[in-house]
Parts: sequence; structure tokens; C-alpha cells
Amino acid sequence: MENLNQKQKEAVESSNEPVLVVAGAGAGKTKVITERIKRLIESGTAPESILAVTFTNKAAEEMKTRIGDRGQGIGTSPFVGTFHQLGLLIIKENTKTLGMGRNPTILDEDDSLSLIKESEKDLGINPKEFDHGKFKNQMSKMKNSLVSAGDFEERSFWGENFKRTWELYERKKKNQNMLDFDDLLILPVKLLQQKEDILKNYQSRWQFIHIDEYQDTNKAQYALSKLLAASHRNIFAVGDIDQAIYSWRGADFRNVLNFQKDYAEAKIITLEQNYRSTDIILEAANAVILNNKMRLPKNLVAERRGSELIRAIYGINERDEARKIAEEILQSGGRGYNDIAILYRTNAQSRALEEAMLTYGIPYKVVGGFRFYERREIKDILGYLRLMQNPADTISKRRILNIPPRGIGKTLALKIMSGIKDLNNSEAQKIKEFESLIESLRTKQSKNTFDTIQNLIKSIKYREFIDDGTEKGAERWQNVQELLTIAKEQTIENFLEHVSLFSADDKGDPSTPLGAGKVTLMTAHMAKGLEFEAVFIAGLEEGLFPHALSISPEEIEEERRLFYVALTRAKTKLYVTLTSQRTIFGNTNMAAPSRFLGEIPKHLIAHINKPNYYEMEENIYVE
Repeated sequence: MENLNQKQKEAVESSNEPVLVVAGAGAGKTKVITERIKRLIESGTAPESILAVTFTNKAAEEMKTRIGDRGQGIGTSPFVGTFHQLGLLIIKENTKTLGMGRNPTILDEDDSLSLIKESEKDLGINPKEFDHGKFKNQMSKMKNSLVSAGDFEERSFWGENFKRTWELYERKKKNQNMLDFDDLLILPVKLLQQKEDILKNYQSRWQFIHIDEYQDTNKAQYALSKLLAASHRNIFAVGDIDQAIYSWRGADFRNVLNFQKDYAEAKIITLEQNYRSTDIILEAANAVILNNKMRLPKNLVAERRGSELIRAIYGINERDEARKIAEEILQSGGRGYNDIAILYRTNAQSRALEEAMLTYGIPYKVVGGFRFYERREIKDILGYLRLMQNPADTISKRRILNIPPRGIGKTLALKIMSGIKDLNNSEAQKIKEFESLIESLRTKQSKNTFDTIQNLIKSIKYREFIDDGTEKGAERWQNVQELLTIAKEQTIENFLEHVSLFSADDKGDPSTPLGAGKVTLMTAHMAKGLEFEAVFIAGLEEGLFPHALSISPEEIEEERRLFYVALTRAKTKLYVTLTSQRTIFGNTNMAAPSRFLGEIPKHLIAHINKPNYYEMEENIYVE
């Protein structure tokens, strides 16, 4: 307790009442939850009456480690886990009531997609018209909003086919004793809503409920939390609206705003003491987030004093931007690569940054995804180009034989690659069509690789194949478009040579002064919960950050919260970078500075290489 500040102590010592802890970035929210649990156990509370729920396995394991062995030997331990782990526990304890077998199979994403595809086939629905990926995405949204297949009504042709597929998919799961990931939330909620005796049992079991990252709860998670706490109302929720960045996953930060409506007697405790970032970084973050209207009042106060201003670095284009970031990393001196992160808004931005890291011999890792040239969609397109250039390339041929699907299964592919001539008419026709396609692409290829790739994408309908209506599908399509950026004004030979050189796994020179470790490259979304000594936020331009698809005031506020999260990852040094023009997704455009840059107080920024034309409008970018 002596290591806690006054507000943290107030939160830890609270009990037998609803408590909302509004915890700013770097204010020790995990510490508050774990210290409260430890204090409850040490004061005689039965460990098995304590429930702590968070969103990731990593966060749950960190909580368990901090709580340690308290409770061992007294009885069972507290339940510490994710919402999905909690849901599965409730399901497995009530399989008979739910009409299920004892050990249901949990489907992963690919298994779910396969079962949806199978359901479409059984119903005679054309998967090319009704993509199973889009169906899966829509089902997940509906289920996490507590809407079942029976509840869904839409009179459009698409909606009717979606409903038929969804209903058959659910029947198939039930018949085979299977659950998908969304079932782990919706089934416990419906069970507790319908069976009062079971609800009372769990309310009696868990007297002390802790919910981490409350701003990230969706409708199902919110409902589950509220049901369990409805009797004793002893819920301890920790959240920060300013870090709510997952609305596209169904998260609703309004759950934090509604906490006092749900629990009128709630105690509200705000943690504003930040132990991570310097006062300069925090003053900038506070000033930016004040522009959001949907939030709870909070002003982070820094424990650490800083001497270095935020540096705004201006590049000519994305290659120049990446080069300047690499040079700044090499010149920073005395800071290990592990202490440095480069954050960006879209995964496609990593391509130019990766090439700069390799050029300057800086080891790096891409978190939350593959390196650009290792991504599935990039390798598909490169496979076609390589086979067009080299008909003897069996590796590329093997990769693209059935991409997009053209009825060449594993057996036929094996025959083709083995040179077997004994084929039936159907098999021979499929091979002939594939060879004709490659020959057609080869004869139509242009001296300009950009045009060649565009023709290739159109001819094989690659967008329809890769962009399945999901977030991941949209990201894959963006990466394909980014490949077009590199292809401009290059011959195919030069382009493929360029790709091959930069695809090499260059680990960097181990003798470099920065020593061991790797620079971290990741999206701002992936960075939530992490911290680094030095952070670069790349691509701070309108249309990129905030993203061009974020138009409404609510969407802009979420983009601003994402920028706030990115700012508060930095402990000591913070850089923002932007360009005069940017070629991204195959298009070159003049780039305007992000509105977020203008929201940082002028006295906190040192501008590097700033072109004069940035001073034209209202002088908002002048030092």
C-alpha cells in the first residue's frame, strides 16, 4: 500500500459498493485491480468469491502473476481470465440445461468460415454472390449485439439468403456439439436472462466483480457483467473513454458513461497521476484529447519532467519520411532498438518503413502481422508475375494454381506438379484454362509494371477474392494497392529484383552502436497497453491519420482517441512525421498535415525541415 498514491489507495480500499475507476494512460490501472484483489484476500475474503475479467490472455496472465499465490491453500483461487474464458466456464457448467454435450468443440475462425461455406453449398447459394466471409462478419456483429438468427429480419434478397445460411450454420453447430467464439458470450447471457436460479447461483458465487478495460465492452460483455453484479452491485470497473478505439469491433464506450445510470450510488475515482510519460508529452496529449466532446473530465499529471520537445519531421514523400526516421534512430545514441517503436495508422505504411530499416541495417520486427513482402496477398501477386516471367518457376506455379479458386484441388495440383499426363476431360480442361490465363497475362503485360499488375488483378478478379467484407479483407486489399505504389515506373524485371533484395531477412549489423534488440513496427491500434522510451508516429496527414474513411464527428473523435493512445505510448522522446506528398494504395497525392498536429500546443513542438507552404493557412504550423 505504501507504493500507491492517494487515489489508488482509495480505489484499492473500496469494497461492497459499485466503483468506476477512470484510469488515464500510464496511471497504474492494472496495479489497482491486482492490489485490490490481494487486499481482499488478505483481509479474509474467500478467493473463490472474486472474479476479474479482462480482454486478452496476456492481460489475464499479467494479473495472475501480480496476484501471485494468494488464496492457494485457503480454497480455490480467484477467477482471473478473459470474457470468453468466463463464458466457456459458465457454458461447461450448464451443458445439460443448454441441451449440449459435455465437451463442445470450439471452432476457430477458419473452421467457422468452412462451416458457413458448407451451409451455403447445402442451400444452393452461390458463394461468389454471397461471400462467406461477409456472412461471418455480419453474424458476429449480430451475435455480439445479442441478436440471434431467429431474431434477424431483413426483406432484401441478400438478407434472406444470409438468414437461411445463418440458421443452417447454427443447426449444424448444434448437431455436432460445436460452438463458435461468439457463442461463448451470447449463450451465457441468454442462459442467465432465462434461468433465474442459475443466475442467482453465479451472483452468490462471485461477490466481488472486477472488469478491466470497461470502455472496450460490447453489448454482450456489458450485459454479462451487469447480470452478475445485479444482486450485490459490488462491481469494480476500470476504464478510460479517451482510450476507446475499438468501435469497429462492437465496443461501446458509452458503457462507461452509463455506469452512474446503472449504479446511481457508484463511487467515481479518477486516476490522473501518470508514471510513464514526460510532462511535455502529457501536456500535448491532454491538449489534443480536450477537443473530444464524448468523454469524462480528466487531466493527466506527469511524475517525470522532460527536457526534449516533440519533434515534427517533414519528408518529401513516404520514402524520404522513412529515411529520416531511420537516420534519427541511428543518431539517437545510447538507446537500444527494443526501446523504439514506429507506429502508423494502416499496415500498408509498413512497406516503406521496412525498406528503410533494411537499407540502414536496423533490425526490426512487425508486430501483429507479417512483414510486407511475406503477406499472403503480396505473395499471390508476386507468384503470378514470376510465373509470367519464368514458366519454369514451379514454386510460384504451385502457389497460384488455385488462387483464386478455379477447381484445381490438391489431387489435381499434385498431378500437374508431377507431370502426370493421365487426366480426365474435366481435369485437362482446368489445366488448359489455367495455362491460357497465364499466356494471356504474359502477352498483355506492359513495360510498366503498374499497368501489368492492374490488368492481372482485374483479369483474375483478385479483389473479389481477397476483400471479403471483413476488416482483414479490407486490409489485404490495401496491401495489394500498396504493391502498386512500388510498381510505378519500373519494369517487371527491376520490380521483381527490387522485391527479392528487400525480402531477404536482413538482421542488420550487430556491431551497430545501438546494440541488441529490434525496433518495433506496428499500427497504433496494436500499441495499446505498451510503452517505449522513444516513439515515432508516422504519416500524420489528413486522410491517413485521421483516416479518410472516418467522416462523421463520432468517427473523428475515435481517430483522435487513437492518436491520444499513440502519443501516450512514449516515455521520453516523441516524434511525429509527415510528408508533402504520399503515394499510397497506388495513388500519388499532395498531403495536408493532420488536424491533430495543429491541436498540439505550438510551444511543445520543434519543427524539422518544414516546407514554407505549411505556414500559409492561419500559421497554425509555425513554431
